[in-house]
Amino acid sequence: MFRTSLIILSSLASLFASAAAAQPAALACSGSLFDPTASAPSTKTVTLALGPPVSIDTGNGPQRASVVSNNKIQLRFRTKDFTGEYFHYTGDLFLIYRSGHLARLTCSR
Repeated sequence: MFRTSLIILSSLASLFASAAAAQPAALACSGSLFDPTASAPSTKTVTLALGPPVSIDTGNGPQRASVVSNNKIQLRFRTKDFTGEYFHYTGDLFLIYRSGHLARLTCSR
C-alpha cells in the first residue's frame, strides 16, 4: 500500500514538473507606437506570453488574449483594445489598435 502510494505521488510530481516546464517563457518586446495623426512615434514595451493561454502585458497588467489563428508562421490574437500579430520566425509583433494606433515591436526571449 505504502509503495503504491509512493509511486503515485512520484508520478504526480513528475507530471506537474513537466507541465510547468512546458510553459514557454514570456517574450520581452520593444519598439514604436505610431499615432494616426503621423506625429513622431513613441517608444512602447510589452511582454507577450505565448501560452497557453496567450496573454500580453502592455503596462497595465497582463490581459488574456483570445487566439484567432496560430500556425508555423503567425500567431494572431485579439484583446478588447487591439488585434495582435506575432511572427514566429522573425519575432516581429504588430498591435493594431481600434483607436487607429499601430505598434511595431521586436520580441526576444
